[in-house]
Amino acid sequence: MPPAVDVPVLTDDLVTLRARRIDDVDEVTRMTRDAESRRWTTVPDPYTTLDAEQFITEMTPAGWRDQTAYGWAIEAPDDDGVVRFAGHIDIRAGTRPDVGFMLHPWARGRGVMARALRLATRWSFDVIAMPVVHWETYVGNLGSWRVAWACGFTFHGEVPAYAPQRGELRDAWLGSLRPGDDGRPRTTWWDTPILDGTTVRLRPHIDADLPRMVQACSDPVTRHWLPSMPHPYTAEDARAFVTKCRLQASLGQRIGWAVADRATDRLLGDIGLFRLDDAQCPGSAEMGYLAHPDARGRGVVGEAVDLALAHAFRPTADGGLGRHRVQLGASWRNAASRRVAERAGFSQVGRFRLDRVVGASEEERALEDCAWYDLLATDRSRH
Repeated sequence: MPPAVDVPVLTDDLVTLRARRIDDVDEVTRMTRDAESRRWTTVPDPYTTLDAEQFITEMTPAGWRDQTAYGWAIEAPDDDGVVRFAGHIDIRAGTRPDVGFMLHPWARGRGVMARALRLATRWSFDVIAMPVVHWETYVGNLGSWRVAWACGFTFHGEVPAYAPQRGELRDAWLGSLRPGDDGRPRTTWWDTPILDGTTVRLRPHIDADLPRMVQACSDPVTRHWLPSMPHPYTAEDARAFVTKCRLQASLGQRIGWAVADRATDRLLGDIGLFRLDDAQCPGSAEMGYLAHPDARGRGVVGEAVDLALAHAFRPTADGGLGRHRVQLGASWRNAASRRVAERAGFSQVGRFRLDRVVGASEEERALEDCAWYDLLATDRSRH
């Protein structure tokens, strides 16, 4: 780094932000060639040592001199206590101030980047008086969002075809942090625990589930009761559903599971608890479920409902959701779904007339009455 560029050292006594150095080239190259780094950033692909040298010796000093980009290397201790290059972070000025960061594979999952982001954003507010720092990533990058979430960024939503990457436009998630924000997470991020029953297991969705999800959501019976799903239903639709569920979990809105065979791990259905952030009725939730065609009539969904309810009513101090009430709606003629609810102990509390659309095709579409049920934690404890 040329001596004319004065890069402040920022540290919280565990993570340090310092000037980038020429001896970082090999580690920067190794980090940037990582598959996850290429997937979620706009770095050249392939990435060469010459790219790293230009980034360190030309682009970074120019940003500091022009006051357009303030970039640091990140250092942190590894498992042996050796302080090493761990990644980099840039605060970029301009009409829309934003932040960019990348972490070396060895340093991931340790909270390093959240510490670095707190240091960099605090400096940008206190020293150069930035009015806001924006965050942006491609849809699906939950690792980047978890860092921003941990530092108190507000999530603003998803914008289609917004962020360029190597000649194409990708959908993006956007967020921001302001000087007056307290830096604490603004939502509850609900983790998805593995819940084991006798014959089924509730677990997070995996890529191997996608073909079975497509089969389940393409089934005529499923489509009749859930006509709002895309048709034809593709693997990309299934992947988008999983991504959306994971994002909603991070925003405190929903928790969802794949229902899998405990012996084979084969997908049998899907179950979720949503409206977890309902300000009108805090401590409540709504449940929804569906079964793969070859899992119907086997008690699979009933067992999954029991597992999900136990988690819903379990106190948060014990790892549960701490709900006092779960509600459920089913089309009036959906005898199978209603039977599952009633066997689980739900009480019917109303018949809402013309409450939802059913029908697999446009010709069949019609409004139908809906049976609404609820179950209280106190009801469950009496059984």
